[in-house]
Amino acid sequence: MILIMRSDVIKPAREHLVAAEVRGSGSRPILSLRDAEVRAADGRRLLHVASLDVLAGQRIAVTGPSGSGKSLLLSTLTGRWPAGLRFTGERTTAVGRIGFVPQRGLDALHPLIPLARQLRLVTGAAPDRIVGVLVSVGLDDPALHRRRPAELSGGQAQRAGVALAALTNAPLVLADEPTSALDHESRDQTLRLLEEVIGPRQTLVVATHDTAVVRALAARHLAVSDGVVTELSPRGERESGRR
Repeated sequence: MILIMRSDVIKPAREHLVAAEVRGSGSRPILSLRDAEVRAADGRRLLHVASLDVLAGQRIAVTGPSGSGKSLLLSTLTGRWPAGLRFTGERTTAVGRIGFVPQRGLDALHPLIPLARQLRLVTGAAPDRIVGVLVSVGLDDPALHRRRPAELSGGQAQRAGVALAALTNAPLVLADEPTSALDHESRDQTLRLLEEVIGPRQTLVVATHDTAVVRALAARHLAVSDGVVTELSPRGERESGRR
């Protein structure tokens, strides 16, 4: 269950791929959508994005009720969609790898391969780098490194999923409701971990229904309603506008 998206093998309609990884400043988009739509086999429109530019180093929250299209937006950012759906429009990306943190950490990992060995096989990272990242996400017990993911608790598996995303060094990391199954304390710990292990030049996009996640993490806020994506003003701009 390797959730490292490689855009060099994705060729959706009218998509243009840029060969190099992002090395420039955050002023240049690393991924853009224009007139992007995803439709079901019967023609129903499930997602519409008129225009979206994602910049290097940004923190973006995507909110909306269940079934509104948040996960489908993340799929569109990766360039991969569930079978039977049809993409039209333009998706331009300058990244070759996209990391992904699923709702359940176990969904990102093979349940039976010991954790540290699995991270090494998937990411190619050096053993000391793997240990360092596992320690940084709170999995500092060497015994946990030797356990199979199926033997970890839900919170531990979620931390392991964050570690996997961090070890990919992907310029863009997506997280789909990463705190929805966690209590408030575990949620806050996961948010801190995401902020700590996702580097300042990496972009983080988090789909969530939790307003606490938006307040804690997001510099940008995208809202999805009935499949239509709109951008809300940053909290700071809204507050200054009321003064």
